[in-house]
Amino acid sequence: MADIIAMFNRWAKSALLALLDRSSSSSSLVEPTRGNALDDFQRIMRMLPRIKAVLEDAEEREIQDRFVMLWLSELRLLAYDIDDVIDEYEYDVLVAQMEARAAEESDHCGKCKRGDDENHDENEQVEGHSILAFSSTQVPTISDGMAEKLREIQERFNELERDRKALNLREEDGMRRIVSAQNSRLTSSLVDESSIIGRKSEKEKIVRLLLSDLQVSNKITVIPIVGMGGVGKTTLAQLIYNDPKIHQYFDLRLWIYVSEDFDLVKLTKEIYGSITNKPYEKDVRFDYLQDSIRKELVKFKRIFLVLDDVWNEKQCLWEPLLIPFHNAGIVNILLTTRNKKVADVIRTINILHLGCLSEEQGWCLFQQRALCDDENLIKIGRRIVNKCGGLPLAIKLLGSHLRFERDEEAWMSILESELWDLDLGSNEILPALKLSYQRMPIHLKPCFRYCSMFPKNKLPSKNHLVWLWMAQGYIQSKITGQTMEEIGRGYFDELLGRSFLQATEFEDSFNMHDLIFDLAGFVSGNEFITMNMEASKQNKCISNNVRHIALHDQLTNKEALKGSLVYPFLSRHVALRSLIYYGQRTTDDFQLLDSIRLRAVHIQIDHFDLDLSNFLGSIASLKHLHYLCIRTLRDFRLKTFNLSSLFNSLHSFCNLHVLDLLGFSLAIMLPTSIKNLINLRHLILPFGSYMPCGLSKLTFLQTLKHVLVMEDERCKCGGLGEIEDLASLTGSCCINNIRYAPDVDCIKKANINRKKHIWGLCINWHNSMYRSRSFDVHISFNPFLKVEKNSFELEKAKLDALRPHNNLKKLEIYDYPGVQFSLWLGDPAYTKLQDITLEGCNKWDGSGGVLDRDLPCLRSISIIDCANLKSIKIFQSSSLCRLLVKQCPEIITLHGLCSLHRLEKLEIIKCYNLMISAEEKLPSKLHFVWFEECWKLKSIPGLQSLHSLEELKLKRCPKLKLSLDEQLSTMHAVLEIIDCPGLREL
Repeated sequence: MADIIAMFNRWAKSALLALLDRSSSSSSLVEPTRGNALDDFQRIMRMLPRIKAVLEDAEEREIQDRFVMLWLSELRLLAYDIDDVIDEYEYDVLVAQMEARAAEESDHCGKCKRGDDENHDENEQVEGHSILAFSSTQVPTISDGMAEKLREIQERFNELERDRKALNLREEDGMRRIVSAQNSRLTSSLVDESSIIGRKSEKEKIVRLLLSDLQVSNKITVIPIVGMGGVGKTTLAQLIYNDPKIHQYFDLRLWIYVSEDFDLVKLTKEIYGSITNKPYEKDVRFDYLQDSIRKELVKFKRIFLVLDDVWNEKQCLWEPLLIPFHNAGIVNILLTTRNKKVADVIRTINILHLGCLSEEQGWCLFQQRALCDDENLIKIGRRIVNKCGGLPLAIKLLGSHLRFERDEEAWMSILESELWDLDLGSNEILPALKLSYQRMPIHLKPCFRYCSMFPKNKLPSKNHLVWLWMAQGYIQSKITGQTMEEIGRGYFDELLGRSFLQATEFEDSFNMHDLIFDLAGFVSGNEFITMNMEASKQNKCISNNVRHIALHDQLTNKEALKGSLVYPFLSRHVALRSLIYYGQRTTDDFQLLDSIRLRAVHIQIDHFDLDLSNFLGSIASLKHLHYLCIRTLRDFRLKTFNLSSLFNSLHSFCNLHVLDLLGFSLAIMLPTSIKNLINLRHLILPFGSYMPCGLSKLTFLQTLKHVLVMEDERCKCGGLGEIEDLASLTGSCCINNIRYAPDVDCIKKANINRKKHIWGLCINWHNSMYRSRSFDVHISFNPFLKVEKNSFELEKAKLDALRPHNNLKKLEIYDYPGVQFSLWLGDPAYTKLQDITLEGCNKWDGSGGVLDRDLPCLRSISIIDCANLKSIKIFQSSSLCRLLVKQCPEIITLHGLCSLHRLEKLEIIKCYNLMISAEEKLPSKLHFVWFEECWKLKSIPGLQSLHSLEELKLKRCPKLKLSLDEQLSTMHAVLEIIDCPGLREL
């Protein structure tokens, strides 16, 4: 239901409302039919506050009353129909805008750029849309068909309004009501330690922390334990609370179960009762209670308080609760919560994120409950444990249920069933996890449900998921100056903090715990459906309420689709809003058919030979499309010729916000009709794609990746000047083939230094994807670019003109042919710069002050394949953690190495002439050291002082000699020594 609320919030502030207000006030629009239709539009807009109030109230009643559920279903369908009508008219507005702009450009063919800019400023920019300031005669006409839809919508709403009164859904109850759950899960400090599996290391870590001196600087220390429901946070807190060392160290120990109802007076009374072991008076004053607690606490030197199962996020409620503790001695508070945001509000030190049990620990816990010794049942049992994903609550419940069951079929039934569908008596899994969902803010619920559309462990990137939410209208705008993307990323972080999403070890990669994934499917209702081949055979019908469908496995096979019921469903379901497709190997065509209301199409393909011509051709009718992404699951690319049918229909995609064609082969050249995508915000193309002319018209563009600059009169492509007016560019920007820029003035037009949202900049004089650090094999198409001596100054001037904004965090420069870098590299004004990579800069000799200035946030420097580099002077850095110098054969010295006091990782590879003097000792905090193919390296001063060293690699350093007794014998690091004759004694 929050989906609908989100849609209405978007509509309330849309550009359409402003347009209708302006249109209806015009005296030239007094035609009866047309005027009435505009009045109907405005009437729908005035419904919004009442509709929102009803829906928010109904959100709480949906699970309680069957009649209300039916009413909500009808209201939801009505809301979708309203959205479709509004989008249809908004599309007509955008088409009229483009036609007006084209006519104006035709009439003023020779008009100067300044005049174009002034005209552009007359346009309104609302919520990511560009609405032209139409005159009264330019407002798109509302057709008779649309007018009829508006009247039907009004009649349906009136009918639902009558039903609302009959169901007693009060119009004034606009604020979301929280119904307190029954406290069926009361906890205490008692625990049976003999039944606990695992958590030993986590317990010891927190106990050590509690017994340390960290609390000296702050009398109240708060240590939060954060994790998903059922993971064992309370159990861990009980183990810590009952540890003998804790019992001995603290004079007073208190255990308070908080729950989702953060009643300040009730909690204060419980604290008072726990301290005094006396009942408190029923009507005692709050200030008297607090003063009594304060007087009692001063009797104790060390106090340990456990607050279990905390949900409160409000700082204003925490402060009065803890006031009596401020005059006490040393106070340590251990807090358990499912929500990282709660922990961030009150914590004083780092959070402990409690993960699930390991596979072996999970099996031990299961065996403890199931007591199984049958070999076949053990095999099934291990698979059941794997199904639980290490969640102790689920493992204990299933193990206990199977304790007296020895029938293999019964065990297989548990294995093959969804946990939500199992009849396990008091099934605690669903209530434990669903409580987290019920307590979720209403704006997050549709975003969480949408995650059920993707295969397990294959969530899209953070940005793509946010863009998909935007396409469905789930992101609620705020009056904070934030973009919709920034708000959406905040939603994502909230889901991450509440343990609904989990970060993986890979960058920008996230997944969901299996049971959380199942929960998303459970609460998604009949609007979301995920189908594979087997499931499609079992479905006899698919509800017309379905708006989002995910197709997995082999559903691209046309014959298979025709043989199932999914194919006719797709062919007639015009109201479908999302198609998420993960395909297997096939060469058959796949078409969207008549799903003309699709907002989002996300395609992940698993075969390079797939012909998408018909599929892309069918996209032309999708005028509501906001998001189109076509990618591949493996390391291959789709054939580019498939794109011609898509390019032919680009003019109809004026609603499109996201266009991601990364799955196609190299060197895509988009047509000039891309300028019609006036709402495009994110454009992602294969590496080295050609920048089209007309890109400068896309003034809302934020993401622009892998664009090749072609300043060649023979090639009708856009140059750097195309991004001159793209002030909203955000994220990382890679600019390739700078060598083709004819002069500095051309580069200055790009206004790189004014793009304050660009945090990552890649500057490449060539166009080689193989020079990226993410590839192991580096192939240089022209590593030693031959230019005349007097052209060095020109190349440096180009680099000068590419100075980025001071907000830059990451900088990469490839194949720069100059002898010296620009002075802006290393400028202290770059206070946010964290990562510098210089690769293939074969003429650079180390001069220019690149690294000899202190950048306060600089954490990583990578210098690779710089053939003429003889020495590096590194300023005493207060933040540098990683230094990589690779394939720099002429480098002799590293000046300033000993001053890098925070350096943790040092990698020197294929620097054949490098020698380290006795004065340049290694920094003492190094954790990782790697020297390889340093043929003249004789010693490594300071190696014996690396007490934090975890790994040491020495490879093919023939002259290196070390005193084993003094420098290596006392180390506890992992050693890898290869082809170092001077260390043969090892």
